[in-house]
Amino acid sequence: MVLLCAVGIKSFAQEQATMPTLIVFPDENWMEMHGYNRHVNVDGETKVIPDYPKAFRMTREIATTCKAVQKTLNDMGFQVEDLQALMNGMGSERARELANAADGDEAEKGAMDELLQQANPDIIVNFGYSVKQMGPRKSITCDLAAVDAYTYQPVATCPTIIIESTTEPVELALKKAIMGHKDDFCQQLIDHFMDLRNNGRMITVIFRATGGIDFLRDEIDDEDNYADFLYNWVRKHAVHRAAKKGRQTKKMCEFKNVRIPFFNDDGDPIEAYDWAKKARGAFKRETGRKMAVGQGNTLGRVEFLVGVD
Repeated sequence: MVLLCAVGIKSFAQEQATMPTLIVFPDENWMEMHGYNRHVNVDGETKVIPDYPKAFRMTREIATTCKAVQKTLNDMGFQVEDLQALMNGMGSERARELANAADGDEAEKGAMDELLQQANPDIIVNFGYSVKQMGPRKSITCDLAAVDAYTYQPVATCPTIIIESTTEPVELALKKAIMGHKDDFCQQLIDHFMDLRNNGRMITVIFRATGGIDFLRDEIDDEDNYADFLYNWVRKHAVHRAAKKGRQTKKMCEFKNVRIPFFNDDGDPIEAYDWAKKARGAFKRETGRKMAVGQGNTLGRVEFLVGVD
């Protein structure tokens, strides 16, 4: 059964023009346990900022095993972005912002968003482990999971792997454990990717009002206010009309779980902003008001300012 699964994944890879792009991160629990997370205060809320450059620099095992996970996924036919290489390629200034920015600094959070936008992955794979020393032997627990890079919703999990009483180096034991569980994990990744291709990618779209605009009271015609117009436009252009209203106030309209086409007419993957920017022209034609790109755009989230001069 495992052999058939592996053959099926490789066959899929050979038949498809596009395979999902993955990126491997040390998971949050591993980062926290080893002291590589920074807890910062942002507008009264505690946010966790992971220091991946330091983790890779200070702990050889996590760097080596993340590389092993990357190679395994690459050998299965996936496109894999190298986290360390991307960080090195960001340039010294951006890397410094990522590693050393002050608590709550927007530059630091921006650097992480920039990193993901450069990699533009479909799926994020999180990998972590813990080691319990028992005399000359050790017990190793390994976790492997994946989330959608646009929504952070879980898409694949691997049962917790426990390697008992081993005398092997940690890196070697982890590599063997990953190889023994790769087929079912990779099949889950393929299943999610096929859902994206067939039913569209999910994003969040947010419109913010400027000036005296009131989304809930100002009307476009006798039937629709601004909020109604935006909701109808988003649903009309979503795959299978899939969209859900989020927060709706006089100054903000949020739409979640918006399914956008995976490919454009030329067969190229569509990013969130590429799809949502079409709303700018439609809104201006209907209302006479301009719309500009807002702040806080990420892979799966796009914001617009409505009513700019």
